[in-house]
Amino acid sequence: MNARRTIRDVSLAVLCAAIAAPAWAQGQGQGQGQGQGAVEIDEILVTARKREESLREIPAAGTAIGAEQIRAMGGIANTQALLSNVPAVNFANTSNPVTSEVSIRGSGTSRATSADAAVGLYRNGVYVGGGYVGGRTFSKPDFFDVGAIEALRGVQGALNGRNAVGGAINIVSARPTQRQEGYALLEAANNSRFEGQLVVNQPINENWAVRFGANLMKQNKGFYYNPVRDEYFDRQETEIYRGQVRYDNGPFSANLLLEHGRDQLPGLMYQLLIPAGTNATYPRGVFQDKYDVEWNHPSSAKQQINYAELVLEYDLGWASLTSTTALRERRSQNAYDRDATSPEFIARIRAQGLIAPGGAPGSTDLGGSQNDYARILFQDVHIVGEKVGGFNWLAGFEYYDLNDKYQNTLAGPPTAANGFSFGTVGVSRLDFVSWAAYGSVGYDVTEAFNVTAEGRYTRDDKELLSNRFDFGTGRVSGAGFAIDTQRETDDFSYNVTASYKLSGWLAYGKIGTAYRAGGFNLALGDPRQPIPIPPTFGDEKAMSYEVGLKGDIAPRVFLSLAAYRTNVDDLLVQGDNGCRVGLVSCPVQATPFAFNAGKARLWGFEAELTAVREVLGGVARLQIGGSRQGGEIKSGPDAGKKGPQRPDWTATFNLNYRRDLVNDWTGFFNIKGNGRWGGVQEIAQTPLLHDYQIFDVRAGVQKDGLELSVYSNNAGNESYIVFDAPTTRRWNLPRTYGAQVRYAW
Repeated sequence: MNARRTIRDVSLAVLCAAIAAPAWAQGQGQGQGQGQGAVEIDEILVTARKREESLREIPAAGTAIGAEQIRAMGGIANTQALLSNVPAVNFANTSNPVTSEVSIRGSGTSRATSADAAVGLYRNGVYVGGGYVGGRTFSKPDFFDVGAIEALRGVQGALNGRNAVGGAINIVSARPTQRQEGYALLEAANNSRFEGQLVVNQPINENWAVRFGANLMKQNKGFYYNPVRDEYFDRQETEIYRGQVRYDNGPFSANLLLEHGRDQLPGLMYQLLIPAGTNATYPRGVFQDKYDVEWNHPSSAKQQINYAELVLEYDLGWASLTSTTALRERRSQNAYDRDATSPEFIARIRAQGLIAPGGAPGSTDLGGSQNDYARILFQDVHIVGEKVGGFNWLAGFEYYDLNDKYQNTLAGPPTAANGFSFGTVGVSRLDFVSWAAYGSVGYDVTEAFNVTAEGRYTRDDKELLSNRFDFGTGRVSGAGFAIDTQRETDDFSYNVTASYKLSGWLAYGKIGTAYRAGGFNLALGDPRQPIPIPPTFGDEKAMSYEVGLKGDIAPRVFLSLAAYRTNVDDLLVQGDNGCRVGLVSCPVQATPFAFNAGKARLWGFEAELTAVREVLGGVARLQIGGSRQGGEIKSGPDAGKKGPQRPDWTATFNLNYRRDLVNDWTGFFNIKGNGRWGGVQEIAQTPLLHDYQIFDVRAGVQKDGLELSVYSNNAGNESYIVFDAPTTRRWNLPRTYGAQVRYAW
């Protein structure tokens, strides 16, 4: 990195630590004109505390993104794109969406294990996380036809429940309305990518309305190519179909949503990289190409989502009653080449003299696959009382039932050492039943001073039945893989907040707790592994202290500041079994597992700023965000180490500009950026997290309902390593670009 870039990076990090951007600056109705009323900071209502409130008015750190801002950015395609708008967030990217994970405020990560995410994942208030494959991020259907996105930072265990240690994210789908409206979108991009979306909202009468949507996408090519199999690792295909019907009659409303999604997702891809002098078989080292990887086993990821949701609401006058019932079925598949080689690759490097005389590279026919079926039944009922005499309150009950069936296949040719077996298949079934009762009460001590207490009691019961069998004979294979166990745990999480309003500013202080449920490591690895995998891991618990300040520092310039310290017991992190591609004793890809590292102390500062101004005859809306994070593990064998997947600095940037042109045409421009600096990838403190600064650019024109635009994601073609291991490496996607035509009515 040259000096100029170093100065730029440090300057940007310092700037974004001082000011940042809550995306709720852009709400509904933005950007349709340039009159005086159009240059105000709009507000988006969120349900952070189980009731509709403006994020500007609640004592919490968070970001909300409205439908118009999502449209200005050209839509949000995936979890990584969503979180590029939120400070203090890191996306642990495995190059495969079904095994990647989110971390907020340094919350522990355990991607590619059976541990739950340390961030609460919600869709319309329904907890959708859980399960071995695909349970730590959102699925593609969740990002289709979105009405708003809410991201809360800090422990949220009191109202949002288990696993909301770092925060909670809620994606809110657009609902049927009493307006005849909709849109159609066509997109063409590089890598032979084509996408179409159609959404139709139609009122039937004064009580009934329906909303239907479809999203089809196909990408035949990509950047990562396998010449042996003549296929692209990052090819994609999507089908999403959704229907909703809504009924409103006085105080009662009901909304039924049915959805089906099927996705071919980018497969797991890693570049083989064995440095010279580290392996006797490859004394001169071996380096596969960054984009062309010669595997003889397929790499693919697939996911299918079926989702049904019924929301009933009744206004009792003195309170509002809401019931949400949901059933979500998720089928996920992940196939990969465990040895990352092929006969063609070995023959080529042998001809180049890269294999030692008499060297035995090992089998080139080791394949792996993970198949997972998760069924989640969710029920929430809560009642929110009207404010009386300074008091406000709510009470609720939640039920969560996860049934997860997982199969892990490790295939390979028979050898004398493995008893002439063609491999093994591990079969597991996890039953996770949880229920919780929660509530809150708030009181206005004075007109400006409020105290609110929230609490939640949770009971979790997990049962696991698992074993490993010979792939060919069906007999039990290996000792220690037969598991028939269960664990029961309960927790009380709370949150106490004091807030004070003065001259348009809101100051607050809060103390809160959260916990992340323990569980079982389902993938117990290879019999040759140097490091044995523990079958279980315990609960992670956190207590956090936070102070914040938010308000207008100038007309149409809003600032939000937050500082926190979080103490964590039994921090959950990820390790692996020590196997490596090229390792003589266990020459396969490492198997990750979750374990408790000990006590940890985390701290950080966050700042967000939103500004709206008339500039050069148009309206500019600027949001900037940033965070500085720190902390270390305080006990156990890893004492003194940084927590993994926690950047020292994060930054976000979003500028949207609109200006009237001629003949009723409006021009627009959007640039969105995010970056990170510092931090470590793994608990071993190596490798380091790789710094990056990514910018996405979009520009176009609009007239009435017609919108024409062009875009480029990763416009600067930034290249960085998303996952680094001793003998493998994964890279981010290079620049992509395309064009959209959108018509709304």
